[in-house]
Amino acid sequence: MAEKTPKLTPMFEQYLRIKADYPDALLFYRMGDFYELFFDDAVTAARELQIALTSRSRDTENPVPMCGVPWHAAQAYIAQLIDKGFHVAICDQTEDPKAAKGLVQRAVTCVVTPGTVLEDANLDARSHNYLGAAFWEGHTGAFVWADISTGQWSGMEVKRLPELWQWIQKLSPRELLVPDDKELPPKCLLEGVRLLRRPAAGFDARRAERRLLEAQSVQELAALGLQNKPCLVRACGALLVYLEQTQKRRPEHLMPFQPLDLGRHMLVDDVTERNLEIFQRLNGRKGKGTLRHVLDDTMTPMGGRLLEDMLRHPWREAAPILAVQDAVALLHDDDNRRALLREALKDVYDLERLSTRVTVNRATPRDFIALGNSLAALPAVLAALTQPLDGTYPLPGQENGENAPRVIYDLLKGCAHLLRSALVDSPPVVITDGGLFRAGYNAELDRLLDLVEHGEQKLQEELAREQQETGIAKLKLGFNRVFGYYYELSRAAHSGPVPEHFIRRQTLANAERFTTPALKELEEALLSASEKRKTLEYQLYQDLRTFMARQRERILHMADVIAHLDYWQSLAEVGRRNGWCRPELDSSADILIEEGRHPVVEAMIGAANFVPNNIT
Repeated sequence: MAEKTPKLTPMFEQYLRIKADYPDALLFYRMGDFYELFFDDAVTAARELQIALTSRSRDTENPVPMCGVPWHAAQAYIAQLIDKGFHVAICDQTEDPKAAKGLVQRAVTCVVTPGTVLEDANLDARSHNYLGAAFWEGHTGAFVWADISTGQWSGMEVKRLPELWQWIQKLSPRELLVPDDKELPPKCLLEGVRLLRRPAAGFDARRAERRLLEAQSVQELAALGLQNKPCLVRACGALLVYLEQTQKRRPEHLMPFQPLDLGRHMLVDDVTERNLEIFQRLNGRKGKGTLRHVLDDTMTPMGGRLLEDMLRHPWREAAPILAVQDAVALLHDDDNRRALLREALKDVYDLERLSTRVTVNRATPRDFIALGNSLAALPAVLAALTQPLDGTYPLPGQENGENAPRVIYDLLKGCAHLLRSALVDSPPVVITDGGLFRAGYNAELDRLLDLVEHGEQKLQEELAREQQETGIAKLKLGFNRVFGYYYELSRAAHSGPVPEHFIRRQTLANAERFTTPALKELEEALLSASEKRKTLEYQLYQDLRTFMARQRERILHMADVIAHLDYWQSLAEVGRRNGWCRPELDSSADILIEEGRHPVVEAMIGAANFVPNNIT
């Protein structure tokens, strides 16, 4: 920490007390409409974000370096820092400043790190963003990886440590948690993986098991396939500790843990993966010139990530491969249906990541709009699969064709209708500003909105009513900060007695000012309507979030369905476009390929320049 000021203000005492718990993170300290950074954090943030570095207490001997970013635009700045590898601790006001007595209470509500980020600005839509943890003892090692943005996590335990590090490099987590009391192998070079040495206590076996059972709501490790895998349990436990410390909540959004079955999946080591140029070319670049680029014609982020999974650890068994071939063949042979499906999938956004942000209370109103539009698109996807074209019903398999994959489809119509009837089409970014909900969604909100938007009209209507009932046509309506709204009656315009329900508020030289019970009631309603509206909208928003969070299992089921449909249609589309045929699989050691073609080389040099080869 930089030099201390001779006498700290209560605000700086609070800041330094909070900062002491997060020495390795940049502390975004909420002050009004800004997140402020002080001392060394300010110097670092100003340099990395290219924003102005100023100072607080500049008239003292030791002015404090300071910089800040607007609260409503903070995510863009945080995204830049995360991409540079920094951790950011978000320190929010935990009480209403209007109700605070003295210094507003603050606390860190979340620590954003490269491996735990949830916002799209830091995520590749079609690739996973992994947080990893590794533990090893003797010759046995374990590696667990979790995509926090989707809730998917898996892991494996191996009996050869070199294989452990191969898998870690292969999956390349953004952050890897390792015990601080263990030395890494001398030849272990992890490219692009940030190592975080964590206290060995976080890998404790008993605590890890208890924490794992609690987080997954199961009674025994066997329910998660983790019996007799002590190293993997300890790695899982350390990952859960890190999530609780950074997210400030139990990681309940994680899906049931599923260990990777190495007996069913092939290990394509990192060297082979690079030489085959599956995800990146030999020069390290991604995109054109890779197998992923050739095969990926997916329409949704979920389909793109499933394709990535299938390429990273392909099946070793014939049965699941044949099932995929059956699904791809159905769509490959039906151009009209495949075109309808691709068009319908265009309107489905990232159901997995949207659902995660809803569940952990990090969703913006626009996330709900994207979720609602995605759910509303599900009927069109189903129609593309089930309506008869050329007299056939190839999917979901009930009507025709024994080889068709059976799809359990949940339209989530109630959720789609709720979201689209609740929220306006273009909601504001900040939920506390109001203006989120449609007219007709909530009767009390409609009443408050009417007061906010038509307050002046209602005051004039009340004035007109009073003029008519009292017969005082020259009664005027006014307002000032001291007395609020009032009726003014000039002595020149009215010399008789005033109505009994008039309550005198102020006497002037030439006039009297009054209020009435009805005017006072309307005034109180108008003055409080705006605040009440915002409070009610915030509560309705939280109620909507809670309801949609309870639908997470259904949404994730449909995300998985959409991912597989998209994966199949992508392979079918690419195969159809390139004139590929379905290979025949058998269990023999023989390989027979007639006029074989290399998809990546052919894509690079063009089909006319490629010479097919026979392989026996």
